[in-house]
Amino acid sequence: NGYNPHTKQGLGEIIIGRYKCSNCGSTHEEDHSFWEDLKTLLYDSFNNFFQVLRYHNVSYEGISDVMDFIFPRSKSTVLRAFYNGMEKETVPFSENIHMVHYDEQHPKEGRCQKYRLTLLDAKTQTTIADDLFDDKSPETIKEFLRKNLDASEPVFIVTDFDKRYPDILKEIFGDKLVHQYCLMHLNKLIVSDFPKNTTIEQELLKYRLLNIFYNRENEIKFLEELQSEELNVINNEEKHQEWSKKAKKEFNQFRRKLKLERRRKKENLPLNSLEKAKHNFDKLMENIRTYDQTIQKRLWMINKHWLNLTLFHYLPGAPATNNPIESYYSKSLKTDNKKQFRTDKGIGNQIKLTQMRRLNLLKKPQKSFLELFRLFNPFKL
Repeated sequence: NGYNPHTKQGLGEIIIGRYKCSNCGSTHEEDHSFWEDLKTLLYDSFNNFFQVLRYHNVSYEGISDVMDFIFPRSKSTVLRAFYNGMEKETVPFSENIHMVHYDEQHPKEGRCQKYRLTLLDAKTQTTIADDLFDDKSPETIKEFLRKNLDASEPVFIVTDFDKRYPDILKEIFGDKLVHQYCLMHLNKLIVSDFPKNTTIEQELLKYRLLNIFYNRENEIKFLEELQSEELNVINNEEKHQEWSKKAKKEFNQFRRKLKLERRRKKENLPLNSLEKAKHNFDKLMENIRTYDQTIQKRLWMINKHWLNLTLFHYLPGAPATNNPIESYYSKSLKTDNKKQFRTDKGIGNQIKLTQMRRLNLLKKPQKSFLELFRLFNPFKL
């Protein structure tokens, strides 16, 4: 009794046989589930592609522009597909993840250099292990960690930026690892990027970098006011030098005042929310070409390690710094020198994407888009 055409614009058309029941006269179609399965396979691959792009902070409009080269999808279509896909995703969460601090200290035994490796429990602030070694080679660190931590259980570990740590920790803990870089150590690196005697402009840029993860808005506001005053004396070298000395003194007094207020109230320097941190970082990246090479390198370093700098946001009670272990060191053995999201759902989805990435749940394609499109070749109009 003929056929019914099933068409999908841009993909092709299939002809489905139609027949009439000899008993009741009703019309029926042959099974065409294979056609729906083909489309589902392609659209699921699109959704995985959208998730990867959103993980890398590509806007919905940007994804739509990219899709114009592949298979046109409007911004609203991309948005709906992404949200529907994220609602179906489930991320396993372990409430029993072990949170620890790891650090090293380099005391001397007479003239011999020793290496102190320490693990501290983040929740109880108690020492898990604290041993001295003659070296701190990767093999020594691996042996120390294997001896004192269960590699079969999930672990959240805070370290500094030693370049060896990621490979060492990944080898031991594999997918069980959540590796957080210490934010206070990052702050020390930022401060070291600037000269000791900074100009007001340099000091302002320094505090804008420090303001990525910690709230330094008060200091920034004070420095911006000083920068406005500087315009009145900048053309007179003698007056400018006098004013600079006075301005730096005022700022240092203001900074100490804020620090004392926090101490009296027994408060720590407040951390920015993940959304605020991303906003502050993006603003700095917009002008990255105007900064010195040292500052550009620091910003690119933060960009590269963004996930490992923000993991503490995703686990309740997780530490962002190694301050407890630094405090433990100072008490036990002192050494001389030692895209802005607009909705809550958007933030939640980004957190979920990061968790999925950490757990290797962002799917890699089994077939490329070209291979998937070739499946539709027999049905082209």
